[in-house]
Amino acid sequence: MFKMNFVIKVLLATLFISPSIFAQTSKKIKTIIVDAGHGGKDFGAHGGYEGGLNSYEKNITLDISLKLVAELRRQLPDVKIVPTRTTDIYQNPREKAEIANENKGDLFLCIHADAVNLKTGRRLIGHHQETRYHVKITGKGRRKKKTSTPYTVTVPTYEYYKIGSQRSGTSIWLFAAHKTSDKLKAVMDNEELQIESGIDSVYNSINFDTPEGRIKAKIYADRYQKKSIKLATMVDEEVDKTDRAALGLNQRQVGIWVLQATNMPAILIETGFITNHDDERYLNSDKGQQELAECIARAVKKYKEDIDHISATAAVQKPAPTSDDATDNKYTDRAKNILKRIDLKQQNFKVDLYDDGDIDGDIISVYYNGKAVLSNKKLTEKPITLNLTADADKTENELLIYAENEGDIPPNTALMVVTEGSTRTEVRITSDAKKNGVVLFTKK
Repeated sequence: MFKMNFVIKVLLATLFISPSIFAQTSKKIKTIIVDAGHGGKDFGAHGGYEGGLNSYEKNITLDISLKLVAELRRQLPDVKIVPTRTTDIYQNPREKAEIANENKGDLFLCIHADAVNLKTGRRLIGHHQETRYHVKITGKGRRKKKTSTPYTVTVPTYEYYKIGSQRSGTSIWLFAAHKTSDKLKAVMDNEELQIESGIDSVYNSINFDTPEGRIKAKIYADRYQKKSIKLATMVDEEVDKTDRAALGLNQRQVGIWVLQATNMPAILIETGFITNHDDERYLNSDKGQQELAECIARAVKKYKEDIDHISATAAVQKPAPTSDDATDNKYTDRAKNILKRIDLKQQNFKVDLYDDGDIDGDIISVYYNGKAVLSNKKLTEKPITLNLTADADKTENELLIYAENEGDIPPNTALMVVTEGSTRTEVRITSDAKKNGVVLFTKK
């Protein structure tokens, strides 16, 4: 628990010091990270049921990952493909995330094999003789005496064994919480999944019921969640085209650490149930491993084509000309979208502006009470700082964000952080060619 709290605090502190930790500076898919779950002393799930292959998850994930790396390199020769491991070595989830982040990955694909807690069965395999005792007590007080007389009985001999699960299929898991596909619910029948189980379980989750967990989830969702869902949906659709059961997209109350610590869209693919007779054989076969690798690679290729097309289309946008005249009021041609009203306790306050989500070339001008205070500036992961003073003669002081363009990924999005003394307020601002984002300040 101490390690878990320490990791959360370090991550959150880094987020507030430098928003760039979650910034993705390149829109086109240039680098893909492929992670083979578990490894080395971390065996992962085990096919330890009667009639099973006695296989371990760490070996299956490595075999599939190597085939996926080869398939991605074949289908996407211009993309850098980085595996987290290529041999049976141990890495804790923190190391895996560091490999992904240091290589500036644009996608993170985590390969796992699913499992459920196995039930125990027993069968009669014969009988054996067992000695028991008749106990007789005679006398009272100090003369009380206990006599044991042995006798022999014939009793059944049982053999105990683990029963293979009926659960099968491929599921996709995402960062964050509170949602599981109906298809997976239907087949699970209340059995507990062993998601990301292993010796590093202390690193594998963040509890979203905590304030830190909720903050972390929101930051990740704003940056990468839509893209992760898009990719996960494409993988699920490709699996559904095969004879395998596609169990849909899933999230859970407690998150998966290896997804939460990667600064990019990320999905975890539970390729099949190692505790199921048919799935285990499929996952251990060259045919099954290659089919899964090809499904995932096709989905990634489609995803890349979509993202690259959006980037190429949006790149033709040119910033609209703007005037440096402080009295310029061109923004009056657009509607005002009032996003938030903030009550000030002090006359002076600070506004920091960042690009929200992907760093995609958003350019803005800013007007305060009708006067230009910022002209034609590009938003990045580094703050643009404005020190402003509330006009005591005005009921409301208006700060207006004018979109000079919509970046590579429309619309124009900005994160505004308002600091007044020790009070900090975040406002997410969306603006485009039809409307301006407006925040109103009132000094009481």
